[in-house]
Amino acid sequence: MRHRAVPPRTRELLARFAGEHQGVRDVLAGLRDTADLVATDPASSRCLPAVRETYRRLTDQVLPHEAAEQRQLYPALADPLGSESATATMSRAHVEIRRQVNLLGAQLNQAADGRLRPDQVPDLLATLYGLDALLRLHLAQEEEEFFTLNPSDPQPEHR
Repeated sequence: MRHRAVPPRTRELLARFAGEHQGVRDVLAGLRDTADLVATDPASSRCLPAVRETYRRLTDQVLPHEAAEQRQLYPALADPLGSESATATMSRAHVEIRRQVNLLGAQLNQAADGRLRPDQVPDLLATLYGLDALLRLHLAQEEEEFFTLNPSDPQPEHR
């Protein structure tokens, strides 16, 4: 990657959000476990509580992280990346992540009796595995495209 001048405040934001990615990865591990449980034992009494806990972690941890990136980090990256549109595809991913989490919430609302109906399982699996794939790709893209602007062992700049 060619060198880009990154202001100190933007470097701080990059470091902060890169650090938060481990928390998002922890949520992802639980998301995948929940999807696997739904796939293998949807009638289990553990299944619906696991989906609810996954939804809670997505809404309490992942969505606020994504919203803060959108509000704070992405505008700060416009100058180092040379354009406000440089983060457009990543912004679109934030919209899709939120949409999928909202869909998961709607699917949970359909399970009012405390159990998943057999006809709910395919759509729920599509949402859970889809979110897993979407979030993993999004994290990888941010780490490769943005977080590399703030190397962990920065070299002095020569002008």
